[in-house]
Amino acid sequence: MKPRFFLAGMLFLATSLSLAALDKETAKKEDPQPKPAAEKESKRPRRAAPGEITCSVHVTWWDEPPMAEGERLELAVQVDKTTTPVLAGQMQIGPAIEYVGPGVITFVRKVKTQVEEVDKKGKPVTRTVENWVPFASCAVPAGQPEILVLLMAIPGKVNAYAFDINQETFPFGSFHILNFSKARVGCSLAGKVFFAEPGQRAKSPMVMSQRQVVNFRLAVFETGGAQRRLYSTPIILDERTRRLYFVTEYPGNDIEQRYDTRTLVDYRQVQPAPAEEPAPEKTEPKATKAPAKAAPKAEK
Repeated sequence: MKPRFFLAGMLFLATSLSLAALDKETAKKEDPQPKPAAEKESKRPRRAAPGEITCSVHVTWWDEPPMAEGERLELAVQVDKTTTPVLAGQMQIGPAIEYVGPGVITFVRKVKTQVEEVDKKGKPVTRTVENWVPFASCAVPAGQPEILVLLMAIPGKVNAYAFDINQETFPFGSFHILNFSKARVGCSLAGKVFFAEPGQRAKSPMVMSQRQVVNFRLAVFETGGAQRRLYSTPIILDERTRRLYFVTEYPGNDIEQRYDTRTLVDYRQVQPAPAEEPAPEKTEPKATKAPAKAAPKAEK
């Protein structure tokens, strides 16, 4: 084979291979292979581990703490390193959060700290750093699917108390007394008498099924025999509300000023009935014209 024919053949082969590689690369760009879809993170709530509890938690204040103008108290429930913000009003059952965690619920408070730093140009700057710090805690027995946590501020700390408010044990139409005092509390409701022992919760034997005005009397009976009537008045009860009645004590005060009472009223949320869609209007059938009759032919 002559050298020139051999050289021409080599050049033709090299050109063919280059064109084939270019076509293959162009095909990749024009028709890319589909990439597998990325897996989405599961948003399912964490399951309770052995020894943990699961419940809906509502939070309320006995007395909402005063704050400086422009400041607000931000609270959250903390489980491990996860914080869930909670809203707490005063003497009301607010929105719930779903809790899964230890039997002792830990509440934390957000604090803001001013930190002095130096920027890249060497100038001093002030930066705000936010952290969650321990605030209060309370134990919750297992088997209570819905609880109310009452926060009570006392000098130096905040106490938290958990109460079962599941509708099976605390239905609408009921009246319960929570006795925080050291005295026995007696209640007369519509002529029926029941007692709340010191540190205990008592349930009225009546559960209202309709609106009714009843006579309400409340008194404390101290160990030494002293008695103090706290209330005597008619009240309105109905099947749409449920009431928690709290009695607390200030031991250093005279019996006339020793006891304090608060009422928390929870209202049943009535779901509006779905609006019915209006029935479609019936259209009257259009009148059809009868075909015109042909005029009779004249007789010849």
